[in-house]
Amino acid sequence: MLKDELAQTQVEPGTVRAWWLGGTGFIFKTPANTQVYIDPYLSNSVADIFAQERAFPPPIALEDVRPDLVIATHFHEDHLDPGGIPTIARVSSAVFMCPPTALSRAVGWGVPRDRVLPLQRGQTREFRDVTVHAVYARHEAGIPGWEVPDAIGVIFDFDGVRVYHSGDTEYDLKIRALYSEKIDAALLVINGITGNMNAHEAAMLAWHLGVKVAIPMHHILWKDPAPHPEQTLDPNLFKQTYQKLGGTGEVRILQVGESTVFGR
Repeated sequence: MLKDELAQTQVEPGTVRAWWLGGTGFIFKTPANTQVYIDPYLSNSVADIFAQERAFPPPIALEDVRPDLVIATHFHEDHLDPGGIPTIARVSSAVFMCPPTALSRAVGWGVPRDRVLPLQRGQTREFRDVTVHAVYARHEAGIPGWEVPDAIGVIFDFDGVRVYHSGDTEYDLKIRALYSEKIDAALLVINGITGNMNAHEAAMLAWHLGVKVAIPMHHILWKDPAPHPEQTLDPNLFKQTYQKLGGTGEVRILQVGESTVFGR
């Protein structure tokens, strides 16, 4: 069980371990045992809102999570989970960081105000042994009422191990410019619709960033996703394009609940 694995895993100095929750959700654990959750979608709330069922059971039950820090890259329900965030706040003492439009929703759902911090583009926050830097994301989902002009990506610095989480975003030259950040690993959306990069664009970004490790995400979350001609849900397409571009990093294709280690 992921609950037990999280508790029992000892992380080696100079590394960080990450578990994929599906979608854009990840858990990071540091050598100091700090657990950071980003975009944890662990309920089935989107089924009630958009009639979109999740494709698999949550890899960890909400009652079993014990994060120290929870980050939401924007307020969309599969990133800031209305069915999960109140429970996470109740069963843990986690601090929450998110953009202002997400912050207002979290507080409205009963998360104590003193445990929610704004995280905006260009802002850097320190949390225990982790540095969190919010960067630009361009997420134009095209759904009236769900506009997210303050969506972010995140660059984590885990004691020198730098991991970029794209959040939901389209390809943009402002993101390409992150090559100067000397990123070790990149977690990149590839689904190609509702305001996200497709597999080819994500592969090009990984190539531009010059990362050591590239991991595709947001291709597994929904049961029976509606077909769309621009949708790219095959992570191997990402890998093939990256290799054709001459990418020299390692592409890791994770299964839901699987972990991986990043190092300097």
